[in-house]
Order: sequence, then C-alpha cells, then structure tokens
Amino acid sequence: MTDTSKTVLSIAGLRKSFGANEVLRGIDLAASDGDVISMIGASGSGKSTLLRCIPMLEIPDAGTVGVGEDRVSPRGGRLTRAEEATVRRMRCQLGFVFQNFNLWPHRTVLENVIEAPLFVQGRARSEAVDEAMALLDKVGLAAKRDAYPAHLSGGQQQRVAIARALAQHPRAILFDEPTSALDPELVGEVLKVIRSLAEEGRTMLIVTHEMGFAREVSSRVVFLHQGHIEEDGTPAEVFGAPKSERARAFLASHFDRNRQG
Repeated sequence: MTDTSKTVLSIAGLRKSFGANEVLRGIDLAASDGDVISMIGASGSGKSTLLRCIPMLEIPDAGTVGVGEDRVSPRGGRLTRAEEATVRRMRCQLGFVFQNFNLWPHRTVLENVIEAPLFVQGRARSEAVDEAMALLDKVGLAAKRDAYPAHLSGGQQQRVAIARALAQHPRAILFDEPTSALDPELVGEVLKVIRSLAEEGRTMLIVTHEMGFAREVSSRVVFLHQGHIEEDGTPAEVFGAPKSERARAFLASHFDRNRQG
C-alpha cells in the first residue's frame, strides 16, 4: 500500500517492553508522503508507545525506525552515541503534538512557536517570527501571540502546540490523542485544524479515539490489539468490513456507546 520511493516513516520489527509487560510485539508500518494514518484500538493496545518510539521518546528494545534517509536499530532499550546523533536528525524532521500540550508555561504563545526554529534550527529571528505569526493566524490564534499558556483554554493550547510543530517544517507530524485532554466543546476546534492539514497533504500519524474523525480524514486506519497490528487498510475497509474479530468487537462497542450517548 505504501510507495517506497516516497517513504517518510518506516518501522520494522519494533518491540518494546516495560518490565514483564511486552507492549509492542513486532510492529511493521510505513507512511508515504501525504499519508494520514489514524491508529485506533483500546487503551493499553500500544498506540501511544508506538508513536513515542518513532522520535525515540521511548527507546525500543528491538527493531528499526527510519525517518527519511536516517534510521536506527536500538537494542535493549539503548542507543549508541552514533545512533543518538542520528536520532537528533530524525527529530528535526518530525513534529510531535502531545495530548497534554507540553507548552513552555513561562513563555508566551509566540515564544513557544519560535523556540525550535531559533535554537534548534538556527534560523533568523525575523524569519522565525514572521512564519510563527502566519502559523498562529492559520490556527486562529494570532491575537494571542503575547498570552501565556495558563491564560488559554485547552483547545487554544493544543492549537498553539500544532503551530509549534508546523514551525519545524516537519516531514511528518505525530499526534498523540490530541483531543483526549480537552472538554468536549473544545474538541471540534482542534479537529478542524487537523482536518485542514490533511487537506493540504501533510503526512500525519494520529493516535485517536475519535472514530468518526478517523473515518473521515484518514487515508489509512491501523487497529492495534495487545501490541500487534490486526487491521491496516482504508477507512472503508477497516470501519466497513474489518477482518479481525477483535476489531469488529472494538468498533461495535464504540459505536454502541455513541448511540446510547
């Protein structure tokens, strides 16, 4: 399903344990330019751990992760010095949006967005500020440039986090349950921004519990269960005719809860 000539992310044989709990059990996954891959599954299925292993926020026990031309194959949850240098290059190609925003509380909205361009990428301040303002305008928050995160709603903080990720010029953006920490009335404003990025052809991996959104916005949907990928297909295939019994049960349970709500 993936055009290897345009592969942005590649994962092969990925394994990760926390103590005796094996969370990832040999994951293979690849994303090409413009892919929007939603990862769904029950809590504890390994979705967030998989996402965090891509930029090595969690170091895998085995397997290979590649971003563009760079790749690393950690062993035993450790990186060699050479691999650490490679990971720094890989991270420069990735944007990561956390479920709890992770903004610098002592920096303004604008300062949060220009941090990486200035101090990681070494870009000129005037250039970084101009682009940051364009990105804040894109997510509807240009007027909040001088506000601090504590003075923003959760939805506004998450939109700042998205602008911050975009400011790095990433080849791919990773979203770890970007709406899970939000009050229900704020979810829509964040999903609207992510939807617009999908329409632009951005490469994105999204861990989400928003099934309707995943069905609408994704080019592919991946269903994880107990550290394995059990379904990987188009939204029509995964939501309309899942092959896995576990996927059928998960989706039936989710949509039953929604109908009851």
